[in-house]
Amino acid sequence: MKKTVILFLFVLVLIFPFKGFSQEPDYLWDYQYDVPYVPTPHEVVQEMLKMAKVGKNDYLYDLGCGDGRIVITAVKDTGCRGVGIDIDPQRIEESKNNAAEAGVTDKVKFLQQDLFEADFSKATVLTLYLLQTVNLELRPKILRVLKPGTRVVSHDFSMKDWEADKRTEVKLERRSHSIYFWIVPANVSGTWNWISSKASGKDQYVLKLEQQFQKIKGTLYINGSGLSIARGELVGDKLQFTVGRMLEGQTVRMLFSAKVKGNSIQGSLRTETDTAMKTSKWEAKRDPYTVVPIEGSDKLR
Repeated sequence: MKKTVILFLFVLVLIFPFKGFSQEPDYLWDYQYDVPYVPTPHEVVQEMLKMAKVGKNDYLYDLGCGDGRIVITAVKDTGCRGVGIDIDPQRIEESKNNAAEAGVTDKVKFLQQDLFEADFSKATVLTLYLLQTVNLELRPKILRVLKPGTRVVSHDFSMKDWEADKRTEVKLERRSHSIYFWIVPANVSGTWNWISSKASGKDQYVLKLEQQFQKIKGTLYINGSGLSIARGELVGDKLQFTVGRMLEGQTVRMLFSAKVKGNSIQGSLRTETDTAMKTSKWEAKRDPYTVVPIEGSDKLR
């Protein structure tokens, strides 16, 4: 009787195979490495590339590339160039084979390297599917070596207090997948100085900025009088803020927008009153000794 039941169950499995698991393993973890190998579902890959707006002129780096699917998909779909980095030689070999099968070996490279030692400074898009702890360990390097404006996308894991600029969910049959998106900010912290000439003389401007990742606050001093900035916004190397003041009985609204490059800012100023509006240029220099690193980022960008 026992043999009959076992045979019956075996036949059931053959006729009705279990559908709960995908054909790919949930994860493979060689404990000599910091991160398990977990394949990213293709639907999630597509959404990551869409969120980052990957185009043909991009250079995409995927850290912990696994079987290479993010890099290969990006190259096939957009024509960009790509580099995958993984410490596991088995994954690198698999990635190279997949790239050859996809016919994209002329636009991709796969490197067996430690993520913390690898050079990914040329990336215009950086993709991640690691672990929360690894993201946080990599965060200072990401902020230090990547150019302002570089797009960073992470599957499932955030950067904690570096809040994502965008977040979305991809709901699949087995679970929902979170995707986080950031734009690497320039370092704008410190004291900026410039002089503005006018018919009646010159105005001395001093802008003191504090920064937490892409969030900024500060005070603009005009001839020694301090005004809090409002609507501060930092996207990559593009800075915007407004200041309101009373001048000769009129409310004056000043809208600053500029591009940051190292210790220099260049941009435009729109000055509005109830009766008039004018636009002028402004250019400021920063005292390099006043810069505060963005979490371990000691390189001015």
